[in-house]
Amino acid sequence: MASIFLISDTAKIEISPELGGSILAYDAKLHDKFLPILRNSHQTRTVLESSCFPLVPYSNRIKHGEFNWQDKSYKLPLNHLPEKHSIHGHGWQLPWEIVHQSDKSLTLEYHYQAAEWPFTYSAQQVFTLKESSLNIELTLVNHSQSKMPAGLGLHPYFSLTNETSLKCSVESMWAVDNESMPTTSGKAPKELASSEGLLISKSHLDNVFTGFSGAAIITWPEWKAKADITSSSNCKFIVVYSPEGQSYFCLEPVTHSTDAINMSNDGVNSTGIMTLKPREKMTVSMCISPKET
Repeated sequence: MASIFLISDTAKIEISPELGGSILAYDAKLHDKFLPILRNSHQTRTVLESSCFPLVPYSNRIKHGEFNWQDKSYKLPLNHLPEKHSIHGHGWQLPWEIVHQSDKSLTLEYHYQAAEWPFTYSAQQVFTLKESSLNIELTLVNHSQSKMPAGLGLHPYFSLTNETSLKCSVESMWAVDNESMPTTSGKAPKELASSEGLLISKSHLDNVFTGFSGAAIITWPEWKAKADITSSSNCKFIVVYSPEGQSYFCLEPVTHSTDAINMSNDGVNSTGIMTLKPREKMTVSMCISPKET
């Protein structure tokens, strides 16, 4: 699989169009050495071991791959067995085509023809490196003749040290069952909004947070470094995934809650699921800006 590299004096990024349009590495020069802002996945051949991948045309899980839309019932394939639910959409499991490439930017696209997901659409990713900051823009266009349920997000895997902390403003957190499906909405850990932030190595999460302000700060005290994370205003949700015993954690800006179509059908308000009319598009973005502390 041929990788593409975006390089500046202070950062280097490796991207694999073939492997789900994923990032394989993102290193930034801080205190005169390159540090892995995202986990290093140079040698991986598995998207779920990459550094970041796109979530399109929906994020997270659809319960049992089943949903009702516009008075019709649909059954999606379970695309990550033994996972019991359809997960992360299609983009992460399809090759992307190169549309434009330069030293500091890359545009990728793929086109999906209606199948089990009964809507035809296209998706585009634009990666832009400016000094040490990486911006990713993800766009979805409905090419069907009918309205399509839609959602977008990004799934970065940030490097995790013993003292890594996360600070951000959110309103609430969905508790989950043993299959990571939402059960009840409650309070988020108060440490997230504290001056010290939430210590990730002691927090084992796989939860959706609502009311995300669009800004977060990840701090690596051992490296004397941090990263400012900003996302587009339509990413009102984040997923934080911090499995025990790993050297990474995920902070995923997304436009909707887990299982949002079904939750909305069940009367849950503000799930974030969008309706795209024929030829209508939606776009999300995330910027990662590493800095010395």
